[in-house]
Amino acid sequence: MKKFFAVTMAVLMTTALCGCGVVQNPPASTGGSAAGEANTAVTAASPDTTAEPAAPLEGAAIVLKMSHGDGDTSMLSNTWNCYARVFKQSLEVYSGGEVTLDVHPNDSLGGTTSCLEQCSQGSIDIALSAASGALAGWVPNVSLFDVPYLIEDIDACNIVCEGVVRRTVSEELQKTGNMRLLTLVQTAFRNLDTWNKAVRTADDVKGMKFRVQEMPAHIAMAESWGTIPSSVAFTELYSAASTGVIDCYDQCNYGLFMNNLYENVKYITETQHAANICVCVMNEQSWAKLTPQQQAAVERAADDARRATLGVVQANNFNYTNRLEAAGIEIIALSDEQRATFAGPAYEAGLAAIQDKVDPEFVTLFESEYQAALRALGRGE
Repeated sequence: MKKFFAVTMAVLMTTALCGCGVVQNPPASTGGSAAGEANTAVTAASPDTTAEPAAPLEGAAIVLKMSHGDGDTSMLSNTWNCYARVFKQSLEVYSGGEVTLDVHPNDSLGGTTSCLEQCSQGSIDIALSAASGALAGWVPNVSLFDVPYLIEDIDACNIVCEGVVRRTVSEELQKTGNMRLLTLVQTAFRNLDTWNKAVRTADDVKGMKFRVQEMPAHIAMAESWGTIPSSVAFTELYSAASTGVIDCYDQCNYGLFMNNLYENVKYITETQHAANICVCVMNEQSWAKLTPQQQAAVERAADDARRATLGVVQANNFNYTNRLEAAGIEIIALSDEQRATFAGPAYEAGLAAIQDKVDPEFVTLFESEYQAALRALGRGE
């Protein structure tokens, strides 16, 4: 297993670090007219710093507008920049230069909710969201993914996210939101980040102003810990933490390098309470206007981007820990007993918050697929 993981990581990092440079031998199963062929596209390799905007390919017949909320200066630190640039270059390769992307980073077209609505309406072709729960207004079943401590194995979750569960969500999204799901991926787990006080049990966080994502399960989790749920836009987190508007928030460790959030943080409590499941969606009319070959190119490009992003995040987890500790941040590992003070209340409260929104059949489907994935990995019962 360790040897397999090492080889897999090498392949992923080749795609990620050279992905804005090299796309090698895409899998035959992804479809399209070039399926089964050993395609290799080579361009000039790029360093981690991406000072120039990801400009659309000159001469492309179709330009798709993509939005995301991350910066665009680093392939390693800016996770969605990695996704967007690999997607763009792979799409240009697989479509033979017919289709390209016009990438708008830094929430320049609006925040997550606004950009998803614009994608539904067709003014944005492709939108990235750092939280699958943002789709709950169209597909209530995705609220299940927000339940704290529901998912505890990232590899199993990502197997599930590539199978029937993703297809089921996408089919419903096409009907209700006029969008289709290109990518559903767990990048990491969210931890609790504080700056005024070290937190080791749920009792330690009581009374704190806790910025959470505006999802019923996360709000219920915050309340179950005795905190005061607060709503702050991601782009305002640095300021809110600096001025005392909030006392804590939750982030994946890699997310702390977005907008320099780590500069305010003194303690990271490894609660690992929520699976950070991200999505990439595409407007249905924009999809329908493409030829079958171009649609296949979009799917293949999205898969390249998904794998590259996972590779960057997973390979960098070691670097993130070192960088955070070098910045003077204390990373607090929890004992099973300490973790239970967070997990018990949060799971029960989160599940209760979404029970009337999620179809029981979808819960059964997810649980069945998740357990099957654990068994496939040799980690199940």
